[in-house]
Amino acid sequence: MGRKANNRGVALIVVLTGITILAAFSSEFTYRSRVDIRTAMNQQRRVQAYFHARSGMEIGRLVITSQKMVDQALSSFGLSGRAAGLELWRFAPKFVDVFTSSSLEFLGFKLMDLSGVRGIGVGAGGFELEIVPEDSRINVNSGSSDKDKREIFSKLYPILAGQIDEEPMTGMDRKAAEVILNIIDWADPDDSRSDIDSNGNLLSTVGGSENMNYSKWGYTSRNARMDSLDELLMIEGVTDSIFCRFSRMLTVYNTSKINVNDADPWLIKAVVCDNLVTDKLAVCGYNYMSPGSVMDQAMYLFETCRQIKQQLNMTPFMSASQFVNFWTRLPEPLNQLVVVNPETLRASAGTKSTVLRVVSRGWVDESGHEMSAVIDTGSTRWLSWKERGFDASGKRDMGQVDGVDSAGEAGTEGR
Repeated sequence: MGRKANNRGVALIVVLTGITILAAFSSEFTYRSRVDIRTAMNQQRRVQAYFHARSGMEIGRLVITSQKMVDQALSSFGLSGRAAGLELWRFAPKFVDVFTSSSLEFLGFKLMDLSGVRGIGVGAGGFELEIVPEDSRINVNSGSSDKDKREIFSKLYPILAGQIDEEPMTGMDRKAAEVILNIIDWADPDDSRSDIDSNGNLLSTVGGSENMNYSKWGYTSRNARMDSLDELLMIEGVTDSIFCRFSRMLTVYNTSKINVNDADPWLIKAVVCDNLVTDKLAVCGYNYMSPGSVMDQAMYLFETCRQIKQQLNMTPFMSASQFVNFWTRLPEPLNQLVVVNPETLRASAGTKSTVLRVVSRGWVDESGHEMSAVIDTGSTRWLSWKERGFDASGKRDMGQVDGVDSAGEAGTEGR
């Protein structure tokens, strides 16, 4: 009797041990299966987000490269003047919105419903396009000639003056000038330090070495064109604060005149203040970037006018002359205080876009993919290309299921 009882006890222990092991294996298998399924779903979403972003990029490039064809077509009808002012890239984001949302909207009104049309709309997620002309920024890459260096200095000084040396100045802001000269020396091909005299004349060969400030950091001046704005942080005097405040106004790509249709309002203010014939200090203040000056009242009118035209998908200024004429038609008493030099201001302003930064973002659920590229509108060649992932949890799902928005009830059931 004792032996049988002991045998039954051993069998019970063996069974319980086996069940425990099987339960552990089952739990591990279930966990791994759930992880694999979740990983596969996340990978699927990332792939979908990638191709959403790629779709936006391809639509943008198609619109940009169609500019020459449209110009030629309009020219054949004697509309060359209008063709010169029509920039198709401004409509590319609207084309992308149509392909994403399956509808054409204008000023909040739905003009056309394309739901159910093949090739229009997305099954899940969405994508968007943003295009910014690099011509609306100042090129920080200087050339080898004194003329090129003087041009860079004259463009950068109005936005940096008063930003580094906060003490009231009676003459030139030497600290701002020093930073600009360091930027010029970093990108120019020679190894000689540049300087500027009390009269504002640029001296490109003062004899010193540009590497005096960089030897302590273990590197030398680039002496070549910058590939990225991030290089500015390696230049003596360019702090994180300066970079964060002004990098949106700068570019490393070949541009000439500042595109006033898309330039940052602070940059427009600096350009206009630098071309006044009236008292600059009275109109713009010591620091052009500080609010509260007389010029800010004129800038409010300017920005209101520009935003209204942009909302109507209209080009704010078709030519530099139109931009100059705006400042001559200000209401009283602003027209007596803000008086510009039309010749010098016209020489600084532009309305054409030759280099465009195209940013396309695609997303599905929380998975997002962004493509950022720069394209030359003349050659239609990509000058740079970058990609990254991002958290798209704040993006709206514009997917459709059987023609019904997935954000609705039918779309939820379809998932």
